[in-house]
Amino acid sequence: MSLKIVEKIGDVKIYGEGSPGGKGLGLAKINECPIPKAHKLKTRILTTIFYDRFMDRGGKFDKKESDIVASIIAELGDAPIGVRSSATNEAATSARGAALIHAGEYTSHMLPNNHPDYHMRVQQVHQAISHIYHDFKRKQPPSSREKMAIILNPIPGIFDDTLAGPCYYPYISGVANSYFPHALKTQDPAEGFARIAFGHGYATVLDDFPVISMATIKNPLPLKLLQIGNGQQYFYALDMTKNRDLKGEEMETMKKLHIRFANFHKIKLLGLHNNFITIEELIQNDHFRFKTSLAEIMETIASHITPYFQIEFVFNINFAKKDKEDGTFSIVQLTPLPELKLESFQIPQKPRHTFLAITNSQGHGIVRGIKYAVVVSPFTYTKDLHDPVCGKIAAINRQMLEARERYILIVPGRLGSKNRDWGLSVDYKDVDRAAAIFEYGVDIAGRAEPLLEEGYLTGGIYGSHFLYMIQGGFDEDQKRLQTRMYGTQGTHFLTNLMGNNIIYGYIMPGRDKLDPWLFSSPQPDEPLSLLTFPRPATLYADSIRQRCKVILENGR
Repeated sequence: MSLKIVEKIGDVKIYGEGSPGGKGLGLAKINECPIPKAHKLKTRILTTIFYDRFMDRGGKFDKKESDIVASIIAELGDAPIGVRSSATNEAATSARGAALIHAGEYTSHMLPNNHPDYHMRVQQVHQAISHIYHDFKRKQPPSSREKMAIILNPIPGIFDDTLAGPCYYPYISGVANSYFPHALKTQDPAEGFARIAFGHGYATVLDDFPVISMATIKNPLPLKLLQIGNGQQYFYALDMTKNRDLKGEEMETMKKLHIRFANFHKIKLLGLHNNFITIEELIQNDHFRFKTSLAEIMETIASHITPYFQIEFVFNINFAKKDKEDGTFSIVQLTPLPELKLESFQIPQKPRHTFLAITNSQGHGIVRGIKYAVVVSPFTYTKDLHDPVCGKIAAINRQMLEARERYILIVPGRLGSKNRDWGLSVDYKDVDRAAAIFEYGVDIAGRAEPLLEEGYLTGGIYGSHFLYMIQGGFDEDQKRLQTRMYGTQGTHFLTNLMGNNIIYGYIMPGRDKLDPWLFSSPQPDEPLSLLTFPRPATLYADSIRQRCKVILENGR
């Protein structure tokens, strides 16, 4: 088996005759395409042959593989390095054709690459690759034939000698989708949306603290009108002192800092108000041609590669230049998304029974034969029960997988959020058998916990993953303009749900129909219930008319 460079695509070099994985294929497509306003990111890919050889030798590298890794590090230079997973079953692209989307499921590591001992730098990269391989292997079922490739990139960004120590981060990180399913009536869904943040990209793909969303990219509404809150107050940065051993935790080289630790003269160019970064200069005023350039990049990818996609990107400017007219984009990931086929259908108006009927949902289609409902009760769930409840959800999901069954899931807050104050922190793989997931952002039990948001009457205690929550207004258009943008679209969790067409809904207490049976637990003191419908239910989700129902049909 050859470990030599078998393919060169622009500034992408692929080592070995195995698969480059989903992310690797996406980056190869990006490098083949002439994209204006985007810098071609130097990319080196270790194909799945390296994974095979590593596992065959009981978790060890041989001299040939070590020499290749060392040569890549020397070639990439002294910039911090991203060592990223590229599995064959992720990013909706594989050597075998279309695949499910598994965004954010596998570990990646960001490394300072600045140790004065070159051999220590090589050793840290070896550790990162080993941790990625072992993490991937641990998450695969015994019958899995999937494998792991590795991507090595320099990380475009800026050094900042902060009061918290030396750090490194991209000026702006972002995730952008070509299609925006929750566009306002005055906007075109095809204009897409972006979720952007100052600092490292973990801030955009996780759901840890508030960042900014552009909806839509070409003609975003003024941020003040959308009432997005105060802006971004925290950011992620690479800790440049973490340049020795790795324990294997993905975020161990990262620091979460308040923006007061960032360089004031740099962040004020983005828009700054009361110790919050607003990014209004980029979005509203097109500073550094950010908005214009991002729109051109999205249009080019749509016309040359695929019309339905998500990209992850970074954006930097040269602070040494007096004329900072334009900034530079680098695309770090391309995820093709399946086209949502919006076929028209009728939802029965007089079913045998309606268990749930809501007017805020995403996803489209009909799912029949649903036997089970998993419900986390608002009357008994509290944050101190978080871990056991999440464990039970994962266990039920595994049972459903073995039985080849689907279910509906009803939960408080933002499912999948890394911030436990906002909801239940589960991984996508722990709920991937759900046919539909429904959140309630306002506590149905009427309690004012756990969080009230300062200065805004959102009604969103617990919050929802939904991009919009209607607050009021004189007519429908006015209501839409008085919504609050939550800006969670673009997180790994939501990308997986949308890309795999798991129906996602938001329950508005007092307005939507919710059968009390769903909270009729046989054990009233337990926060989680596994309920069996009296007969198999049918789920209807119509994203055109924004209607979603779970019903028992007549004659079924």
